[in-house]
Amino acid sequence: MTKAVVYMGAEPTYESDEYDSDDEEWPVGEFENDEEVTNVTVADGVTEIKEAAFYCCKGLTNLSFLKDSAITTVGQQAFARSGIASLLGMEGVRKIGEAAFEHCKDLRSIEGLGCEEMGEYCFIGCTLLQSMEGWPASMTVIPASCFRVCTGMATVDCDLSHVTAIGTRYGYHAFAGCTSLLPPSLSAPNADPAAVLAYLKRKSKDERMAARYAIYASVLVARKQEGRRVAERRRADPLASAIALLPKEMAREIVEYAHGVVVQRE
Repeated sequence: MTKAVVYMGAEPTYESDEYDSDDEEWPVGEFENDEEVTNVTVADGVTEIKEAAFYCCKGLTNLSFLKDSAITTVGQQAFARSGIASLLGMEGVRKIGEAAFEHCKDLRSIEGLGCEEMGEYCFIGCTLLQSMEGWPASMTVIPASCFRVCTGMATVDCDLSHVTAIGTRYGYHAFAGCTSLLPPSLSAPNADPAAVLAYLKRKSKDERMAARYAIYASVLVARKQEGRRVAERRRADPLASAIALLPKEMAREIVEYAHGVVVQRE
């Protein structure tokens, strides 16, 4: 069964979790868990998709309804765990909230993002996402865990030369767990960092574009965690755990070669 709805921009309601000893209230979006919603029209004058508005709407597969609307902001978890397969129609959106598209298991492509602000965990767990195209020129930082565990991401098909930093939180960087950005043998727990460097040197600058950011962030995480047990590092990032065992100068060599002139000094 399909359902066409008009989005009015209603604020989420809040419910208490009976199992939460702190009695914390959780937001419930306007159409949350309504799997029959397939078509959406945005009411005139509505500029924001509120928090969790279409959370877990499995029947909602695209965002083309945003294209001719006045929407400029997508709230936290607004489309998390929904059936979104592509982000077409997002050109007018300027702000995307934290975890807005987390665990959208059918999401395959990101195109034409024009946003100026993006929250952490935005695309975490989008395992079918194969490529990232058109990273916003106004965003110089890729948020922490933004593409974490996007295991299908094999290419970053856009210019990232303006990016100056990759966000890291709790030991996880923007591309943590994106094992397809490198050949399997180079993203394994026992990866040889010397082989990683050799791999990069065989590639052209354009071919290194995707892998260099993942390696750069991995090395930074590894160096910050040198005082911890190796097992803990492996849980955070397999490649980082391997690189962390090398002399710092060799780790820096990998960073500087992979990342070029945009290297953050600690």
